[in-house]
Amino acid sequence: MSSAPVTIVGAGPSGLTLAWWLIQHGHTVIVLEREPTVPKDMRASTFHPATLDLLADSGLADELVARGTVVPQWQYLIHESGERAVFDMACLSDATAYPFRLQCEQFQLTELLAARLAEHPSCSLHFGAEVKAVTPSTDGVQIQYQQHSEMVDANCDWLVAADGASSQVRKSLGLTFDGQVFPKTSITLVLDYPFEDDIANLLGVNYVWLPDRHYSLMRLRDTWRFTFSPASDQDKETALSDRVAREHIARVSPRAAQSEIRSRNYYTLHQRCLDSFCHGRVLFVGDAAHLNSPAGGMGMNSGIHDARSLADHLVPVLQGSDPSLLARYDRRRRRIAREEVQRLSAKNYARHRETGASKRRLIWQELQDTINDPVKHREYLLDAAMIRSRERELTID
Repeated sequence: MSSAPVTIVGAGPSGLTLAWWLIQHGHTVIVLEREPTVPKDMRASTFHPATLDLLADSGLADELVARGTVVPQWQYLIHESGERAVFDMACLSDATAYPFRLQCEQFQLTELLAARLAEHPSCSLHFGAEVKAVTPSTDGVQIQYQQHSEMVDANCDWLVAADGASSQVRKSLGLTFDGQVFPKTSITLVLDYPFEDDIANLLGVNYVWLPDRHYSLMRLRDTWRFTFSPASDQDKETALSDRVAREHIARVSPRAAQSEIRSRNYYTLHQRCLDSFCHGRVLFVGDAAHLNSPAGGMGMNSGIHDARSLADHLVPVLQGSDPSLLARYDRRRRRIAREEVQRLSAKNYARHRETGASKRRLIWQELQDTINDPVKHREYLLDAAMIRSRERELTID
C-alpha cells in the first residue's frame, strides 16, 4: 500500500501543470499515467495568452514559445475570393505579456513538465499505471491500479481525475456526463507542404470557407495542420483513407494533395459537463470534467486553467483550511466551462461550418464590423484569448 497527500490520474496538460503547481508549494504528489511514456498527443496545438501568462513564472511559457510558432495575427478567409477578416492581437498588449496565439503541440508542454517532475523529490511519476477502481471515503480515497501486470493498492487524501474524456475515475464513480455529440466530426492532417505558395495571404492561423464546406490551416514551425469535416455518411476508416484525405486536400491545393501526409487524426466532437467537479475527495479537471468543440482552441487551455484554479483552492486546504473552500473551485470552473468555454466554442463551431449563403453573408458582415471597430475588435479578442474568462472566474464567489 503506497500513499501520498495528492494522487493525480493522468499525465496530460492539466494533470502535470497541477502537479507542478502543487509541488512548488511544498506538497507531495503521485501521478498515475496509463500510457508507458508521456503521451505524444498532438490534438491540441493552440496556447492562448491567458494560459501563457499562467505559465510565465515557471519559465514554461518562454520554453514553449521557443518550440512553437508565434501568431500575432489570424484570420477568417473566403477561399475563392481571397476576402479576409484579420484579427490583430497587438491590441491586447496591455492585458497580457503574450499578445499572440502560440501554435505548439500539447506534448511539448507535457514533455517539459514530465522532465521537471521526474527530477523533483516531491513527485513520483508512474507510467503504465491503469486505474481500475476508485473508492472514496470521508477522509481519503483508495485506488486500485494495474502496473506491469501487477495490481497495486494505494490511498491518498485527495484524488484528482485528469484522465481525459474517457475518464476511468469518472466511470468508476458511476457519474453521468451529460451533454451532446456535435453532428459533424473533424479530421486533422499534418503536412509539410508549403500551402503559402498556393494560397495568397495565409497567416499562421486561418479559418476558411469553401463554397460548400470549410477547412482550417494552422502553422506549426515547418508543418501545416489541415483540418476539415468529412462527409457525414462516411465511417472513420473511409474518412481517414488516403483517397478521401487527398480529395479534401486537392480542393484547396492540387499540388499539396501529392505530398506526404505525416499524421492523421479523427475527432468526434462533444459538449459535456459534470454536474459537479468535486465529489467528496475526488476532484475533476480538464476533459474528465467537461468537453467542448475544439473550434477556437479552448479545450486544453481551459483544462490548464482548471488546474491553476484547483491548485489555488487545494493548497490552502492541504495547509489546514476548511475543505468547503473547494466548493468555490467547482462553482468557478463549472460556470466558466458552461457559460464561456462551451458557449464560445459552440459559436465558433457553427460559424466555421455554416454553408448557407444568407447566413454566411450575415456572419461575414458581423466579422467585418468587428475588425473595423477598435472597441469590438478588442472585446472579441479578450474572449478569444481567454483573458476575459480568467477575469470573470475571479469574480465568482
